[in-house]
Amino acid sequence: MSRRGETILDRLHALGEQPLGWSEAEFAEGLLRARARRLAAPRGLSDRVEAGFDVLGARIANERYAFPLEALSEVMLLARWTPVPGQPQYLLGVTNLRGEIRPVLDLHSLLGLTPPAPEARTWVIFLKAGGAEVGVRVDGLDRGVRLDPSAMTRPQESGNGLPQRFISGITPDALILLDTVQLLALDALKDTRVEGLDE
Repeated sequence: MSRRGETILDRLHALGEQPLGWSEAEFAEGLLRARARRLAAPRGLSDRVEAGFDVLGARIANERYAFPLEALSEVMLLARWTPVPGQPQYLLGVTNLRGEIRPVLDLHSLLGLTPPAPEARTWVIFLKAGGAEVGVRVDGLDRGVRLDPSAMTRPQESGNGLPQRFISGITPDALILLDTVQLLALDALKDTRVEGLDE
């Protein structure tokens, strides 16, 4: 159960595991920097193009992916989930987030990657869009980093066979930035059978 004022980092620390390569102080500092820039920016303007933006890295199969910190709402171990009958394979199922049912996407299936072993320890990163939260399963967490959009390759230019709809860009060291807007726009997430589960 989440306590008032508790942060994502607090909850990870309470789990007793420090994700590989993740400096807690560095991630916390990156989070604060990102929030400070958003608050200082003039209304209606984005600082992404000029100053870059912060992301949380994650491992999915043998590849490195990243999620914009501004889209992140929660990170936790994926202890259990319930499959939803009749849904696409990329919808892993639903899980309980502080008493509310949330859908969880299977990025392994969506991106054509090898799924984890059934007994493997995995994590779920919750993304926010408006009032909704959707989880995505990942194999492990990595460090928070700052990306420079001007140094990234666009998916249509990479020719690497990735599902281009879900990729915003690829860094020179092969970190793949996922397009959270496209992930949250998947048809299965609009299905009333999924949305109705938390009512």
